[in-house]
Amino acid sequence: MNSILQRFGLVFIAAVFIFTACNKDKKNAIHIEGKVYDPNTQEYIAGASVTIAASKLSSGGIFSSGYDNIATTTTDGSGTFIFDFKEEKVAGYEITIAKDHYFGQIIDLTTSDIIAGTTFSPVYDIYPESFIKMNVQNFYPSDTNDHIAYSFSAGWVSCYECCDNTTYQGLGLYYTDTIVCRTYGNQNVTVTYNVTKGGGTVQHTLTHYCNAFDTTKFNILY
Repeated sequence: MNSILQRFGLVFIAAVFIFTACNKDKKNAIHIEGKVYDPNTQEYIAGASVTIAASKLSSGGIFSSGYDNIATTTTDGSGTFIFDFKEEKVAGYEITIAKDHYFGQIIDLTTSDIIAGTTFSPVYDIYPESFIKMNVQNFYPSDTNDHIAYSFSAGWVSCYECCDNTTYQGLGLYYTDTIVCRTYGNQNVTVTYNVTKGGGTVQHTLTHYCNAFDTTKFNILY
């Protein structure tokens, strides 16, 4: 009888130990189940690369100024990405999203955003790429004082090789210019330009719809 009780006790202790260990693992587990979305097409994006990284403690006990990759995955057909990993002492996290012909995104997260034992379910927006090729030409020259000032007033994006809100200036009888830049696809882009000829100035506005993954070409002939 005693041996049976002893065996039962050992089994019970082992079960308690396993149960406690499992609960501890769950409490220390981080589960992220997010989505990647294109607001312009109103679709979730499949095939996007998603990487999560963390600022971890160095050997000297100081948090690194850089980020170490934890895992990389790819969104499924519904735009979903999933990460599962154990909690560590970190100063923060960074999620990087990339896909060909889309504007990527880097998201900084704090430790209060991602909590062990709680599912983190973010939705991140990325935008499709589009190109603009705009030709500007003094097509109806008047005199050497002909002047044009033009800029993207809506739909511009502040990034590398992107359209921006710089005001360009053109002077003279034979002024020409060509601007090629990137912007978000499936949206309108507006150019505002002021033309001065014969001592008078007239303001114009030109709006074009830019299809995603395509180049929109248009002329400003003044």
